[in-house]
Amino acid sequence: MKFNLKLLAAAAAMVAVSSAHANLIAAGGGNSSFALVAFNPSTNAYYVRDLGYTLNSFLPSSVTTTAIDGGGSAVTGDKTSEAGAHITWGDTNGTFASWVTGQSSVLWTVAAGDASTAAGTSNLTRAVVAFGTAPAAAIQNQTVRTAVGSSNGVSGLATQNNPLVYDATGSTVVPGFLSNNAFGAATLTALGSTASLYYYATTAGTGASTTAANFTVFGNSLNTATLQLASNGVLTYDLAPAAVSAVPLPAAAWLMVSGLAGVGSMVRRRKAAVTAA
Repeated sequence: MKFNLKLLAAAAAMVAVSSAHANLIAAGGGNSSFALVAFNPSTNAYYVRDLGYTLNSFLPSSVTTTAIDGGGSAVTGDKTSEAGAHITWGDTNGTFASWVTGQSSVLWTVAAGDASTAAGTSNLTRAVVAFGTAPAAAIQNQTVRTAVGSSNGVSGLATQNNPLVYDATGSTVVPGFLSNNAFGAATLTALGSTASLYYYATTAGTGASTTAANFTVFGNSLNTATLQLASNGVLTYDLAPAAVSAVPLPAAAWLMVSGLAGVGSMVRRRKAAVTAA
C-alpha cells in the first residue's frame, strides 16, 4: 500500500511538471508543438494554447515519416484509426473563458509544423493545419514553406509564443496573420463551427517551388475527422469508426437457437424411424 501511494505521488508530481506553461517548441527544430491559436481580427487580441502534442505525435495513420524528418527516427501516425478517435482539450484554468468575454469576433485554427529542410526528398517541410473551408485543390511546395517558416504564418505564429493569453494590441505578429498566412483565410474558423485537419508535406526538401505538395486529410476509410472549438474553450477532435461492430446475440437467443436445432433433429430422427418401419 505504501509503495502504491509513493507511485501515485510520483505520478502526480510528473503531471504537475508537464502542465507547466513553457515556450512552445519551434518549427525550426523539425517537430513543433501542436497548438490552438484564436484571435480577434478587429483588436488583435489573441490566445494560444499548447495542446500537448507535437507534429509527429498527431499524424494520420497512413503517414510514416522518414528518420530525418522530425529529428531522429521514423514515426507512423495513429490519429485516424479505423476504430475512430475522440480527443477533448478543456479550457486551461478557465483562461479562454476569461479571454473571450467581451470579444466581438473570434477566429481560430490549429497548427504544427516542421521547417527544418535540406536538399533532396528525405528532409521535407511539413505542416498539420485546420481548414474551416476546403483548401485550394493544389497547394504548392512554396506555400507550405512560407506558412511554416513565416513569423506570420500559421505555424510561425503558433511557435513564437508561450501558451495562453495575449492581449497585445498592435503586436507585430498578429496584424499580419490574415494577409501573410500563406495557406489563406480558409484555415480560419468561427467559434462553434467545425474544421477539417490536413497534413501537408513538400515533395522536395528545397526547390520545386511550384510543384503541388502532398497532402492527407485526417480520416479513415469511411469518415473524415472534425475539429470544433466551443465558446467555452473546449476543443474536440472527432472521427467516427469506419464500421459498426456486429451486435452479439444475447445468451438467451443462443439457447433458443440451440433448442430449435435440437427439436428439428429429433423430428428428423422420428420421421426416419417411421419410414424405416
